[in-house]
Amino acid sequence: MTTYLKLLFAMLVWGGTFTSARLLGNVLEPSISAFLRFLVASVFLLILLYFKENYFPRINKKQFISIFGMGLTGIAAYNILFFYGLVHTEAGRGSLITATNPLLTALGAALIFKEKITAIKVVGFFLSITGAFLIISKGNIVALLDNGIGTGELAFMGCALSWATYTLIGRFMSDKLSSLAVITYASCFGTIILFFVAINHDLFNALNTLNLPTSLNLLYLSLLATVIGFVWFQDGVKTLGATKAAVFIYFMPISAVFWAWLILDEEFTYILAIGATLVISGIYMVNIQKKN
Repeated sequence: MTTYLKLLFAMLVWGGTFTSARLLGNVLEPSISAFLRFLVASVFLLILLYFKENYFPRINKKQFISIFGMGLTGIAAYNILFFYGLVHTEAGRGSLITATNPLLTALGAALIFKEKITAIKVVGFFLSITGAFLIISKGNIVALLDNGIGTGELAFMGCALSWATYTLIGRFMSDKLSSLAVITYASCFGTIILFFVAINHDLFNALNTLNLPTSLNLLYLSLLATVIGFVWFQDGVKTLGATKAAVFIYFMPISAVFWAWLILDEEFTYILAIGATLVISGIYMVNIQKKN
């Protein structure tokens, strides 16, 4: 499977996390939801890593610092803010704010890794973010932003910054460690951090509220969105670079609309079709290789 298909699948799965996490947030406190998601994911990742590589790779001090940073930003901080944001604002508004993530990543990559931001990439980013805004707002971006900025919106701003930082830290990882090993260790570090936050929010009593729908939501978020989604996204960062991989985030609104159409029987309008076309065109322009 090519890197591009892996990234597309990751975005397809991640598009469903807004609905899944919103339902989970109605039952569990945000830090508890995040902890349980990554506790389950970490167990499966450790098993998968051992059977695929036959051992647990050792890491040096530099790798430890980078992986811990990934666990702190992309696992702990992002997910606490993500679940908290969904409790306090609509998923559409959250999606709109997190759509700024690839731009933050591109700016960071240009400053830190000297990745070139060419004119065609700028146009590609503009097309993609315009398409994402159209999809999320259903063509009325102003109305979506009318309610101003509250705690939920601030949480999603933190999400965008946390994920951009996570993606950029991932670039520091050497090729000596597989994407699976990096994500496994980052997930474990993030889970430990989340435990100390969740235990202060009555974690053990909250476990008594788990039922079948809640457990299925946790499995979706843990196995598909985390085990597969995170590993394949990290593959994309290592293969394509932070900027080119991050721009695939714009596929998430398309994915969210797809799931809503498939499961909730929501209407697919011409605005959504235009938005999807802009997103795909923008991603192509950012990832196109300049021929010599």
